[in-house]
Amino acid sequence: MHALSMRPTALVLGLLLSKHALAVDVNAGDYTALPSGTNVAAWYQQYGRATSFNLDDGPTSSKSTSLKSNISILRLIHFDEIGGITVDPQILLPFGNVYDAKIGGHSLGSASGMADPILGATFWLINQPTAGGSGRYFGVTPLVYLPLGRYDKDEALNLGENRYKFDLQLGWVEPLWGKSALELYADAVFYGDNDDAGTGNQTLEQDPTYQLQANLRYDFNPQQRIAFGYSASAGGKQFLEGDYTGQKTEVQQVRFEFQQMVGSSVQLSTQLTRDTYVEGGFKEDLGVNLRALLLF
Repeated sequence: MHALSMRPTALVLGLLLSKHALAVDVNAGDYTALPSGTNVAAWYQQYGRATSFNLDDGPTSSKSTSLKSNISILRLIHFDEIGGITVDPQILLPFGNVYDAKIGGHSLGSASGMADPILGATFWLINQPTAGGSGRYFGVTPLVYLPLGRYDKDEALNLGENRYKFDLQLGWVEPLWGKSALELYADAVFYGDNDDAGTGNQTLEQDPTYQLQANLRYDFNPQQRIAFGYSASAGGKQFLEGDYTGQKTEVQQVRFEFQQMVGSSVQLSTQLTRDTYVEGGFKEDLGVNLRALLLF
Protein backbone atom coordinates (compact mmCIF):
# COMPACT_ATOMS: atom_id res chain seq x y z
CA MET A 1 0.00 0.00 0.00
CA HIS A 2 1.98 2.97 -1.25
CA ALA A 3 0.27 5.60 0.88
CA LEU A 4 1.45 3.83 4.01
CA SER A 5 5.10 4.16 3.11
CA MET A 6 4.68 7.73 1.87
CA ARG A 7 3.25 9.19 5.07
CA PRO A 8 3.04 6.66 7.89
CA THR A 9 2.73 9.26 10.66
CA ALA A 10 -0.15 11.08 9.04
CA LEU A 11 -1.84 7.75 8.41
CA VAL A 12 -1.70 6.27 11.88
CA LEU A 13 -1.98 9.29 14.16
CA GLY A 14 -5.73 9.52 13.73
CA LEU A 15 -6.84 5.98 13.01
CA LEU A 16 -8.81 5.65 16.19
CA LEU A 17 -9.98 9.24 16.05
CA SER A 18 -11.41 8.92 12.57
CA LYS A 19 -13.40 5.80 13.44
CA HIS A 20 -14.68 6.82 16.86
CA ALA A 21 -14.91 10.61 16.51
CA LEU A 22 -18.55 10.48 15.49
CA ALA A 23 -21.65 11.52 17.39
CA VAL A 24 -23.16 9.56 20.26
CA ASP A 25 -25.00 6.68 18.59
CA VAL A 26 -28.55 6.03 19.78
CA ASN A 27 -30.51 2.99 20.85
CA ALA A 28 -34.21 2.65 20.13
CA GLY A 29 -36.23 4.48 22.76
CA ASP A 30 -33.40 6.75 23.90
CA TYR A 31 -35.51 9.87 23.41
CA THR A 32 -38.44 8.67 25.50
CA ALA A 33 -38.70 11.15 28.38
CA LEU A 34 -39.10 9.40 31.73
CA PRO A 35 -40.87 10.91 34.78
CA SER A 36 -39.05 13.47 36.89
CA GLY A 37 -37.06 11.83 39.68
CA THR A 38 -36.23 8.70 37.67
CA ASN A 39 -32.61 7.55 37.66
CA VAL A 40 -31.00 5.31 35.04
CA ALA A 41 -27.73 3.38 35.22
CA ALA A 42 -26.65 1.77 31.94
CA TRP A 43 -23.73 -0.51 31.10
CA TYR A 44 -22.68 -0.82 27.45
CA GLN A 45 -20.35 -3.48 26.07
CA GLN A 46 -19.35 -2.83 22.47
CA TYR A 47 -17.29 -5.13 20.25
CA GLY A 48 -16.19 -4.17 16.76
CA ARG A 49 -14.14 -5.86 14.02
CA ALA A 50 -12.80 -4.26 10.85
CA THR A 51 -10.77 -5.96 8.10
CA SER A 52 -10.24 -3.18 5.54
CA PHE A 53 -8.95 0.39 5.48
CA ASN A 54 -8.83 3.08 2.84
CA LEU A 55 -7.68 6.66 2.48
CA ASP A 56 -9.88 9.27 0.85
CA ASP A 57 -9.42 8.97 -2.94
CA GLY A 58 -6.79 6.33 -2.28
CA PRO A 59 -6.41 2.55 -2.36
CA THR A 60 -8.19 0.13 -0.05
CA SER A 61 -6.12 -2.30 1.98
CA SER A 62 -7.80 -5.57 2.97
CA LYS A 63 -4.87 -7.99 3.05
CA SER A 64 -3.36 -8.40 6.54
CA THR A 65 -5.53 -5.49 7.72
CA SER A 66 -7.62 -5.44 10.88
CA LEU A 67 -8.79 -3.44 13.86
CA LYS A 68 -10.66 -4.90 16.84
CA SER A 69 -12.20 -3.00 19.71
CA ASN A 70 -13.77 -3.96 23.02
CA ILE A 71 -15.23 -0.87 24.69
CA SER A 72 -17.26 -0.53 27.89
CA ILE A 73 -19.32 2.52 28.83
CA LEU A 74 -20.91 3.38 32.17
CA ARG A 75 -23.75 5.89 31.73
CA LEU A 76 -25.58 7.59 34.60
CA ILE A 77 -28.75 9.63 33.97
CA HIS A 78 -31.11 11.61 36.21
CA PHE A 79 -34.47 12.93 34.99
CA ASP A 80 -35.72 16.22 36.38
CA GLU A 81 -37.98 19.12 35.44
CA ILE A 82 -36.84 22.71 34.99
CA GLY A 83 -39.38 25.39 34.12
CA GLY A 84 -41.85 22.77 32.90
CA ILE A 85 -39.25 21.12 30.62
CA THR A 86 -38.00 17.58 31.26
CA VAL A 87 -34.19 17.47 31.46
CA ASP A 88 -31.83 14.52 31.99
CA PRO A 89 -28.28 15.52 33.02
CA GLN A 90 -25.93 12.60 32.41
CA ILE A 91 -22.34 11.43 32.29
CA LEU A 92 -20.75 8.74 30.12
CA LEU A 93 -17.49 7.07 31.18
CA PRO A 94 -15.96 4.97 28.34
CA PHE A 95 -12.99 2.65 28.72
CA GLY A 96 -11.62 -0.52 27.13
CA ASN A 97 -9.06 -1.52 24.54
CA VAL A 98 -8.34 -1.69 20.81
CA TYR A 99 -6.03 -4.38 19.52
CA ASP A 100 -4.88 -6.45 16.55
CA ALA A 101 -4.49 -3.20 14.63
CA LYS A 102 -2.60 -3.40 11.36
CA ILE A 103 -2.73 -2.13 7.79
CA GLY A 104 -1.21 -4.22 5.02
CA GLY A 105 0.75 -6.20 7.60
CA HIS A 106 2.12 -3.03 9.26
CA SER A 107 1.36 -3.35 12.98
CA LEU A 108 -0.10 -0.32 14.77
CA GLY A 109 0.04 -1.85 18.24
CA SER A 110 -2.82 -1.58 20.73
CA ALA A 111 -4.31 0.82 23.27
CA SER A 112 -6.21 0.42 26.52
CA GLY A 113 -7.50 2.48 29.43
CA MET A 114 -9.94 5.34 29.83
CA ALA A 115 -11.38 7.22 26.87
CA ASP A 116 -12.66 10.79 27.09
CA PRO A 117 -15.66 11.20 29.45
CA ILE A 118 -18.80 12.88 28.10
CA LEU A 119 -21.14 15.31 29.89
CA GLY A 120 -24.54 16.27 28.54
CA ALA A 121 -28.29 16.57 28.98
CA THR A 122 -31.40 16.28 26.82
CA PHE A 123 -33.99 19.07 26.93
CA TRP A 124 -37.41 17.86 25.75
CA LEU A 125 -39.24 20.65 23.91
CA ILE A 126 -42.04 18.24 22.91
CA ASN A 127 -43.11 15.64 25.47
CA GLN A 128 -46.36 13.85 24.58
CA PRO A 129 -46.18 10.35 26.11
CA THR A 130 -49.81 9.50 25.25
CA ALA A 131 -49.49 10.21 21.51
CA GLY A 132 -49.87 6.97 19.53
CA GLY A 133 -48.27 3.79 20.75
CA SER A 134 -44.80 5.27 21.34
CA GLY A 135 -45.41 8.86 22.37
CA ARG A 136 -44.23 11.92 20.47
CA TYR A 137 -40.99 13.56 21.57
CA PHE A 138 -38.53 16.18 20.39
CA GLY A 139 -35.32 16.75 22.34
CA VAL A 140 -32.14 18.80 22.07
CA THR A 141 -28.95 17.29 23.53
CA PRO A 142 -25.68 19.21 23.90
CA LEU A 143 -22.72 16.95 24.75
CA VAL A 144 -19.17 17.91 25.71
CA TYR A 145 -16.21 15.52 25.46
CA LEU A 146 -13.50 16.25 28.03
CA PRO A 147 -9.85 15.50 27.08
CA LEU A 148 -9.18 13.34 30.15
CA GLY A 149 -8.71 9.96 28.47
CA ARG A 150 -5.40 8.17 28.10
CA TYR A 151 -3.30 9.74 25.34
CA ASP A 152 0.32 9.28 24.26
CA LYS A 153 1.51 11.13 21.18
CA ASP A 154 4.18 8.48 20.62
CA GLU A 155 1.56 5.75 20.20
CA ALA A 156 -0.25 5.05 16.91
CA LEU A 157 -3.51 4.25 18.72
CA ASN A 158 -5.12 6.13 21.58
CA LEU A 159 -8.44 5.95 23.39
CA GLY A 160 -8.18 9.57 24.49
CA GLU A 161 -8.12 12.31 21.84
CA ASN A 162 -6.33 15.15 23.68
CA ARG A 163 -8.91 17.69 22.55
CA TYR A 164 -12.34 19.00 23.44
CA LYS A 165 -15.33 18.06 21.31
CA PHE A 166 -18.89 19.35 21.21
CA ASP A 167 -21.84 17.38 19.83
CA LEU A 168 -25.26 18.94 19.29
CA GLN A 169 -27.85 16.20 18.81
CA LEU A 170 -31.53 16.61 17.89
CA GLY A 171 -33.95 13.71 18.33
CA TRP A 172 -37.54 13.26 17.10
CA VAL A 173 -39.86 10.34 17.88
CA GLU A 174 -43.04 10.15 15.79
CA PRO A 175 -45.72 7.45 16.26
CA LEU A 176 -46.81 5.81 13.02
CA TRP A 177 -49.48 3.12 12.90
CA GLY A 178 -50.33 0.72 15.68
CA LYS A 179 -47.24 -0.16 17.70
CA SER A 180 -44.68 1.24 15.26
CA ALA A 181 -42.74 4.50 15.43
CA LEU A 182 -40.08 6.41 13.50
CA GLU A 183 -37.09 7.88 15.30
CA LEU A 184 -34.93 10.50 13.56
CA TYR A 185 -31.69 11.99 14.88
CA ALA A 186 -29.31 14.65 13.57
CA ASP A 187 -25.86 15.47 14.96
CA ALA A 188 -23.21 18.08 14.36
CA VAL A 189 -19.83 17.39 16.01
CA PHE A 190 -17.26 20.17 16.35
CA TYR A 191 -13.63 19.44 17.24
CA GLY A 192 -11.02 21.34 19.16
CA ASP A 193 -7.39 21.07 18.12
CA ASN A 194 -5.00 18.39 19.32
CA ASP A 195 -1.77 20.37 19.69
CA ASP A 196 0.32 17.36 20.67
CA ALA A 197 -0.08 15.18 17.59
CA GLY A 198 2.27 13.57 15.09
CA THR A 199 5.97 13.07 15.76
CA GLY A 200 6.38 16.41 17.54
CA ASN A 201 4.25 19.25 18.89
CA GLN A 202 2.18 19.31 15.73
CA THR A 203 -1.46 20.35 15.51
CA LEU A 204 -4.24 18.05 14.38
CA GLU A 205 -7.34 19.88 13.15
CA GLN A 206 -10.62 18.36 11.99
CA ASP A 207 -13.64 19.62 10.09
CA PRO A 208 -17.08 19.14 11.67
CA THR A 209 -18.83 15.79 11.30
CA TYR A 210 -22.54 15.65 10.40
CA GLN A 211 -24.55 12.52 11.10
CA LEU A 212 -28.12 11.37 10.48
CA GLN A 213 -29.55 8.34 12.30
CA ALA A 214 -32.95 6.68 11.94
CA ASN A 215 -34.78 3.83 13.64
CA LEU A 216 -37.99 2.16 12.49
CA ARG A 217 -39.16 0.42 15.63
CA TYR A 218 -41.98 -1.90 16.58
CA ASP A 219 -43.10 -2.56 20.15
CA PHE A 220 -44.61 -6.05 20.41
CA ASN A 221 -45.70 -5.21 23.94
CA PRO A 222 -44.39 -3.07 26.84
CA GLN A 223 -41.60 -5.64 27.41
CA GLN A 224 -40.31 -6.36 23.87
CA ARG A 225 -39.17 -4.15 21.00
CA ILE A 226 -37.24 -4.48 17.74
CA ALA A 227 -35.76 -1.74 15.59
CA PHE A 228 -34.16 -1.51 12.16
CA GLY A 229 -31.71 1.37 11.94
CA TYR A 230 -29.52 3.31 9.54
CA SER A 231 -26.77 5.87 10.08
CA ALA A 232 -24.91 8.11 7.63
CA SER A 233 -22.14 10.54 8.52
CA ALA A 234 -20.06 12.93 6.44
CA GLY A 235 -17.30 15.47 6.89
CA GLY A 236 -14.63 15.19 9.55
CA LYS A 237 -11.57 15.66 7.34
CA GLN A 238 -8.35 15.64 9.38
CA PHE A 239 -5.40 17.96 8.84
CA LEU A 240 -1.92 17.69 10.39
CA GLU A 241 -0.13 21.03 10.29
CA GLY A 242 -2.53 22.01 7.51
CA ASP A 243 -1.91 18.91 5.36
CA TYR A 244 -4.85 16.60 4.70
CA THR A 245 -4.16 13.12 6.11
CA GLY A 246 -6.64 11.31 3.84
CA GLN A 247 -8.90 10.42 6.77
CA LYS A 248 -12.43 11.63 7.48
CA THR A 249 -15.69 10.41 9.01
CA GLU A 250 -17.72 9.31 5.99
CA VAL A 251 -19.53 6.16 7.12
CA GLN A 252 -22.84 4.50 6.30
CA GLN A 253 -24.14 1.76 8.58
CA VAL A 254 -27.14 -0.55 9.00
CA ARG A 255 -28.39 -1.77 12.38
CA PHE A 256 -30.76 -4.25 13.99
CA GLU A 257 -31.75 -4.14 17.65
CA PHE A 258 -33.79 -6.25 20.07
CA GLN A 259 -34.79 -5.06 23.54
CA GLN A 260 -36.30 -7.07 26.37
CA MET A 261 -37.55 -5.90 29.76
CA VAL A 262 -36.72 -8.19 32.69
CA GLY A 263 -39.17 -7.36 35.45
CA SER A 264 -40.18 -3.72 35.80
CA SER A 265 -36.76 -2.08 36.19
CA VAL A 266 -34.20 -3.86 33.97
CA GLN A 267 -33.93 -3.71 30.19
CA LEU A 268 -31.49 -5.78 28.12
CA SER A 269 -30.58 -4.76 24.58
CA THR A 270 -28.62 -6.39 21.74
CA GLN A 271 -27.72 -4.37 18.66
CA LEU A 272 -25.90 -5.67 15.57
CA THR A 273 -24.24 -3.20 13.18
CA ARG A 274 -22.39 -3.36 9.87
CA ASP A 275 -20.73 -0.61 7.86
CA THR A 276 -21.97 -0.62 4.27
CA TYR A 277 -19.70 2.18 3.03
CA VAL A 278 -16.62 3.91 4.45
CA GLU A 279 -14.30 6.44 2.87
CA GLY A 280 -11.21 7.62 4.71
CA GLY A 281 -10.96 5.04 7.52
CA PHE A 282 -11.56 1.50 8.74
CA LYS A 283 -14.69 -0.34 7.56
CA GLU A 284 -16.35 -2.36 10.32
CA ASP A 285 -17.56 -5.80 9.24
CA LEU A 286 -19.44 -6.49 12.45
CA GLY A 287 -20.37 -4.58 15.57
CA VAL A 288 -22.08 -6.14 18.57
CA ASN A 289 -23.44 -3.66 21.12
CA LEU A 290 -24.87 -5.00 24.36
CA ARG A 291 -26.62 -2.87 26.97
CA ALA A 292 -28.04 -3.49 30.44
CA LEU A 293 -30.21 -0.65 31.76
CA LEU A 294 -31.46 -0.27 35.35
CA LEU A 295 -34.29 2.10 36.32
CA PHE A 296 -34.48 3.24 39.94
